[in-house]
Amino acid sequence: MQAQPQALNHITASPPAMPQPLGFSSILSKLSGVSATPTDIVSIRIQADWICTVVSLFCLIFAVIEGIAYSNVGEALAWGVPLFLISLVVSKWHAGKTWTMHLNAALLVGMGALHVHIARGMLEYHFSFFMLLPVMLAYRDTRPIISMGLVIVIHHIVFDMLQQAGYECYVFRGPFSGLPAVALHGFYVAVEVLLLSVIAQTLKQHAVVADESSKLLACLDKEKGINLRMRAKADEHGHLSPTGKVFNDYADNMSFVVAAFKMLRTDIRELSGIAKDLGADHSQQVEDSSLASRKLRDFVQSLGNQTRLGQSTAELSKKVTEDCFDLLNELNQSLEQLHKISKQAFDSNQQMQTLTKEIGKTMTGASGQQWQTTLSSLDSLNERTNSFMGKMDVLKSGLSAIENQVVSIDHATHQWVENGHGNQRQGWEVLGAMEGMQARTESAFKTLGNTVQTILRSDDLMREMEKRLSRFDV
Repeated sequence: MQAQPQALNHITASPPAMPQPLGFSSILSKLSGVSATPTDIVSIRIQADWICTVVSLFCLIFAVIEGIAYSNVGEALAWGVPLFLISLVVSKWHAGKTWTMHLNAALLVGMGALHVHIARGMLEYHFSFFMLLPVMLAYRDTRPIISMGLVIVIHHIVFDMLQQAGYECYVFRGPFSGLPAVALHGFYVAVEVLLLSVIAQTLKQHAVVADESSKLLACLDKEKGINLRMRAKADEHGHLSPTGKVFNDYADNMSFVVAAFKMLRTDIRELSGIAKDLGADHSQQVEDSSLASRKLRDFVQSLGNQTRLGQSTAELSKKVTEDCFDLLNELNQSLEQLHKISKQAFDSNQQMQTLTKEIGKTMTGASGQQWQTTLSSLDSLNERTNSFMGKMDVLKSGLSAIENQVVSIDHATHQWVENGHGNQRQGWEVLGAMEGMQARTESAFKTLGNTVQTILRSDDLMREMEKRLSRFDV
């Protein structure tokens, strides 16, 4: 995504290099004040007028050299300088007008006639006319070519008549002169005019296409703004040039692209706002998820600690239960011993009573009274023993109840420990699921973060595209 703005900058910052104008084109551009490669008709005519002036200057130089060769410099200057000055004045103050085309054509014919006249009608110098005729192609118009051809033919006819009349006006030399020579030269001039007219018409069509292309391309100037409201128009025959078709298709497509971009830009802005909000909450959500996972882990650890504490309590309860069982066993043994003692005491009491009856018959006085006292003490001891045995029975009942409660507590403690182990296992399972969910959540958050960054980069790219497309007027 980041490479796309750099590619756009590279395309924008590296326009195609324009070819440097040649020396002669640079001189013409400075003289005429138009581009070295004009495309509109007026600029082409202005440049062509100055081309005729420069050619006229070279013709003047050639005429002077020719005048030196033929000892006729005076006529070369007398006729050549005015012809050149007229061309210079016309190009300087009236360049680009329609009538200047015809006037420059006539002035160049005058230069060619001067060359022929100085050479006293030498046939080879008639090539000047054929060399100067193609100069009219610079106008991309058939009219100056036809005008120049007519002026050449008129010159040949007039000067031939003046030469035949004895005036010092030279156009032919030798026996081949008169109407046949004029007709033959006129024929060649007409053929050349016809060929050059075809070429000029083609060049004019090219100039029209170039002018149209230049105007259409001017609408795509990134510095001045790209005008997509402009459309190429058909000619009077309803035909549209290929360049016009391409430009119209481009303008239509770019108008659609700009309109679609504006709608897309609105959606991207809303999406960018949402992405910024998500990005702001992203880190907080990750921290909350990590904190929840840590709290769950601490809870499971605490549950494990409680389970271990319950297990130790269960072991202690089991030990207490075993001690209670041992105490009850010892107490039962003691009770059995006491029962035996009580039975023996009861038997002894019965025997003592029997013995008392027998002794009472024989003992009297102090001995009998002492015996009665001893017997009463034994009865009292026997009653206390029976009372103690009753209390021991109550104690046994209480210990039995305690034993039952300890057994219940032991069962409850073991059940609590079992439940604790089950809860701990479930806690670890929940923790594992939470850790998996946290991993998936972190992955989702990471993907969301990458998506947010992509959206923000898209927003930056959209801003850059918006700056560039702001130059489009649709």
